[in-house]
Amino acid sequence: MEALIKNLNPPQAEAVTTTDGPLLVIAGAGSGKTRVLTQRLAYILATRKAAPHELLAVTFTNKAANEMGERVGALLGALPNLWISTFHSLGLKLLRREHKTIGYSSSFQVFDTSSSQALLKDCVRRLGYPEGQFPPKAELRKISDIKTQLITPEAYASKANNYFESRRAELYTLYQRRLRSIGAMDFDDLICETVYLLRDHPDVASRWQQRFRYLMVDEYQDTNHVQYLMLRHLLNPDQNICVVGDEDQSIYAWRGADIRNILEFERDFPGARIIKLEQNYRSTGTILRAASAVIANNSQRKPKELWTNAGEGDRIDLILVDNAQEEAKEVVDRVQTAGAPSLRNQVILYRTNAQSRPFEEELRRRNIAYKVVGGTAFYDRAEIRDILAYLQLIANAADDVSFDRIIGTPNRGIGKTTVDEIHALAVDEENSYYGICANAGAYPSLAGKAKRIAAFVELIESYRAMVDTQPVDLMVEQLIKDLKYVDYWQNKEPHTAEARIENLEALVDGAAEFMTAHPDAHLPDYLSEIALYTDLDDLDKEKEERLSMMTIHSAKGLEYDTVYVVGLEQGLFPMQRQTDDPMNLEEERRLFYVAATRARQNLHLFSAAVRGRFADVETIPSQFIKEIPEALLDRLELRTRKVYSYDASSRPAQASLFGNGGRRAAQPAAASGRTYVYEEDEVLQPGRIVQHKTFGQGRIMTVDGFGDSLRIEVNFAGLGVKKLMARYANLKVIG
Repeated sequence: MEALIKNLNPPQAEAVTTTDGPLLVIAGAGSGKTRVLTQRLAYILATRKAAPHELLAVTFTNKAANEMGERVGALLGALPNLWISTFHSLGLKLLRREHKTIGYSSSFQVFDTSSSQALLKDCVRRLGYPEGQFPPKAELRKISDIKTQLITPEAYASKANNYFESRRAELYTLYQRRLRSIGAMDFDDLICETVYLLRDHPDVASRWQQRFRYLMVDEYQDTNHVQYLMLRHLLNPDQNICVVGDEDQSIYAWRGADIRNILEFERDFPGARIIKLEQNYRSTGTILRAASAVIANNSQRKPKELWTNAGEGDRIDLILVDNAQEEAKEVVDRVQTAGAPSLRNQVILYRTNAQSRPFEEELRRRNIAYKVVGGTAFYDRAEIRDILAYLQLIANAADDVSFDRIIGTPNRGIGKTTVDEIHALAVDEENSYYGICANAGAYPSLAGKAKRIAAFVELIESYRAMVDTQPVDLMVEQLIKDLKYVDYWQNKEPHTAEARIENLEALVDGAAEFMTAHPDAHLPDYLSEIALYTDLDDLDKEKEERLSMMTIHSAKGLEYDTVYVVGLEQGLFPMQRQTDDPMNLEEERRLFYVAATRARQNLHLFSAAVRGRFADVETIPSQFIKEIPEALLDRLELRTRKVYSYDASSRPAQASLFGNGGRRAAQPAAASGRTYVYEEDEVLQPGRIVQHKTFGQGRIMTVDGFGDSLRIEVNFAGLGVKKLMARYANLKVIG
């Protein structure tokens, strides 16, 4: 026990040894929360407060769950009955254990996002809806939102009050009915059905509550309402729950995360103990001060003061460029700088995936290896999805989505007309597509293709006979051979065949690794593991020296020596649609905080004067930049576009937007024009009274932007608030 706490700082040790009752650990960025979680779990076991099977630890990624398990194993040895899992994996385990109660097979299938979307597309087609009005991807997202509010198809249908809601209710109903007929659940079902199970069956809930005497939850700020309910239903009257998180890193509201779960923990659990971890072990003092200065502008947070013993470090580079192409060149120049960190220790972070293109082009030109995280993930590649679809149909003959994907791949002479006839027969017979094929001889309309259909069925049935006896990796390898799948790609796309073959070999290797780790597992277990997998889980296994590029959302939980945050312009970061709502703006600010605190040693911020979206659009630098104290920044002015200029010497000194220092004068004119001055007109400040020739007198409410792009909101007497561009408004300041 002494060994478990001797290397901890006092707040960490307090969190580890506080075992009973509700506990909230506010873990600032880089404060060692994983160590605290792991050693707290080990401490409970070492003090014999609970047996391994009586502990439940929940986190958000397989990577985090595996890391926690490995650390506990290193401390205490192998503990096979210890449950450390993601929310979705936990739901999967519980639902499989209680499958009879919910009327499912214990080996029910899990549909990943791609399969769910394909099924919904088929539902749209069956109902005869215009796909343009009901795009499957968008409708799946809306149905997901409905599900996570625990609204059943029947309840949604009863409240539908317009054309789209009524049609969506029918779509939602059919989608859920199809999932059940296939014997499958989607990701949302793994959580929602678990809540229904525990809520509606008190005996089941009581059994699991008695088992799990201690609950621990990582990244609690990212939980949504239905995950919160899942935890509450598993918590016994002792309320031994420890949640760890940081409201300043709550960046997933768009997928349902509810920051109130962490902000209102004390209300939910009266008498809860609160411990703050404020010593940062990752970043330099300068980076922490900059990130803290920005996040301090948020109202939805618990005050904390991050500090470090790592020293102040270098100032933060702020590089102001003309456009996205120049931005890419400047970033890659720094990546290549002599003495720079290795590629693996650098990352480019952006607000949206669309920003990656100029960086990819520049990196390719210079022959620098890179990885786009969040691009086409391994298990989303066509050749991999094809083989997985075969395996899914082998494991579950009712899987219509997988059937549709593979019936014509590789080509076996069964065309669209035949497939449409199979679809029609399945609807009439209330059977699966494969079920129709298995009895194709009974349908005269399929007589012309009966032999080809029979050959397909024979192939699937031969593998169905192996499911309980053959290791998964051997099945995968043999299936690829039997399909002549390598030949298929060599003939179809010779220029991509080599890469696809390498991917197929990697799939076999991955199945072999799975079987080594789970020697008693069978095909359904493997498919469930794959369905819950993301490319982020494998990021740290990367052996090759490659520069990482990703959205800030994808960077959560990662850290690098050097971080380049690009696209810091108003309207892009923060995004324009988020700035109208103060709470959305606070989430954008939390995103910046997350981006900045990924950096261990060096942080580079980039802003362009023009951002090419549909055309060159003049931009203004992000408001987050001006929230950083000037003393922490090294500003490099590289803009040459003629955007705005003025005689700074004619104006009195005032506080700089970079902090409390003096005014920064305009830079000397460059060959192609003056630089863009980085401050707002001093006289147009909130609270000033102005006169407009049309609207009359009004009071300035807000000021946003710089120079010619300066925008203001003025509340005019009798007219309300008007949004104006300062350069065109011709306002006269009168008070």
